[in-house]
Amino acid sequence: MRQAKESIVVRDISEAAAQDLAIALGVSQVVARILVARGLYTFDECKRFFRPDVSQFPDPYLFADMHKACERVFCAIRDKETIFVYGDYDVDGVTSTALVIRLLRHFGAQCDYYLPNRLTEGYGLSGEGITAIAQKGAAVIITVDCGITACEEIAMANTQGIDVIVTDHHEPKDPLPAAYAILNPKVKGSGYPDTSLAGVGVALKLCQGLVKRLGGDDTLWTMFLDLAALGTAADIVPMRGENRVIVSLGFAMLQNTRNAGLMALLAAQGCAGKNLSTGDVVFKIAPCINATGRLGDSRRGVELLLTDNVQVAERIAEELKAANIERRALDAAIQQEAFAWVETHCDYSTDYAIIAGSASWHCGVVGIVASKVVEKYHRPAILFSIGENGIARGSGRSIPGFHLHEALTECQDILEGFGGHAAAAGMTIKQENIEAFRVRFNGIAQKKLAPNDLVPKITADIEVQMVDITPKLYSIIKQMEPFGPGNMRPVMVCRNMRNKYSPKIVGKNHLKLAVQQSGTAAFMDAVAFNFGDRIKEFANDQGYSLAFTLDENEWNGKKNLQLKIRGVEA
Repeated sequence: MRQAKESIVVRDISEAAAQDLAIALGVSQVVARILVARGLYTFDECKRFFRPDVSQFPDPYLFADMHKACERVFCAIRDKETIFVYGDYDVDGVTSTALVIRLLRHFGAQCDYYLPNRLTEGYGLSGEGITAIAQKGAAVIITVDCGITACEEIAMANTQGIDVIVTDHHEPKDPLPAAYAILNPKVKGSGYPDTSLAGVGVALKLCQGLVKRLGGDDTLWTMFLDLAALGTAADIVPMRGENRVIVSLGFAMLQNTRNAGLMALLAAQGCAGKNLSTGDVVFKIAPCINATGRLGDSRRGVELLLTDNVQVAERIAEELKAANIERRALDAAIQQEAFAWVETHCDYSTDYAIIAGSASWHCGVVGIVASKVVEKYHRPAILFSIGENGIARGSGRSIPGFHLHEALTECQDILEGFGGHAAAAGMTIKQENIEAFRVRFNGIAQKKLAPNDLVPKITADIEVQMVDITPKLYSIIKQMEPFGPGNMRPVMVCRNMRNKYSPKIVGKNHLKLAVQQSGTAAFMDAVAFNFGDRIKEFANDQGYSLAFTLDENEWNGKKNLQLKIRGVEA
């Protein structure tokens, strides 16, 4: 199966709207077009975009069940009942757990937390977890980043006299669990306008609501925006609306965080005091917290975020860093095996989805490798870790235009269980049913996807001339951070490009170039990561088109603009 190559298209926008915005803001047509391309048309919309603040957080009591949830927690604190926070083992779940526990402790609650073991219990509420919590005398369970499909487990908790408050952001199923209260913006009738919140975002809304009910000012919940930003950015949710406000304000707090654990982890990863980007969080910070959960014990991540002891924080941070190094080695080995399997077993023209499994693949990292498979072959991918008991645990990632959770719903008679959303999902299946699932799922992909959908598309915000690329443009683009889905780093296209010097391969399969536009003498440095095996595409005498983002490269104390190449068309 050949690796997918991209096509470059320029986003179609209203030029009149861009012209009007350029006049209203006093900016160039290039900047105005980039803003219109992300749905910003007026001065006020741009002001909110560039200057996010606390006033942009909607009222938490828009959630239909918020009053009920907060009243139950208030009574539990007043009556000294035990509250358990039931979390998840990824960064979203770990930060959610730490955030809610810290707020409950501030108000004197008797509380504890429970995180399932990824390797023995799997995702979400488990009978084992409910039993353990019941034995500790819990009266209330608050789920974070899980629970919306846990009908049996919540019914089990109800029989134990435990009230369950669900806070989650995953796709609901019918029927909903018989929980005491449900806070999930994706539930029909939830009342909340922003359906794109991460799990930690929903947990933050509960904290915001609790502060109103229990008495206190906004500082009692906004002080946790650093945790909320970490979980939100790590979960790759749309970086617009409330999510963007959370991450923007939270990243500013992270630079000088008072959380001992975050401080230690940032230092361990060389990020202390930096202006953090989404990339820093996704690739440097989040993987360390994820690593312990992927390899077994996710409680260490929560312990890191709950401790106020600097020495303890530094020790745990080093443990997480070491676990991440171990996890990366596992990733690399499984990724190599997965790519080899695809090349041997898959046909580019008929396999619209990739389904693979092995008993040697660690269930904690198959999701990461699935994302690498999607990146390389641009089609939905699900990888399974097959256990000794004959049960396989899988993790899937998708591409634009293919709703993974909906596709799994059409396979639910073959699966033992599943959950997730459009872009990512987890599932369990009996080993003997994997082949039937592969056939069924691939058939669904063939119906829902066209051949063109399997070609990665780079959608540029604007076509520019080299003369448009200036330090001032880069400065404005920097102010558009934080970037993420729904607010990606602006992509630009330049046509009729040529090489000033011959491109060369550097590092591990990367290209270093100096490029110029036909008819001009000026040139710019450019870098194309993982394009080493495509060097011939940059040697076209007739010129080529480049899609790129704008970056800054520092060398010997001097900063220069640099094109970071996303795609090439001869």
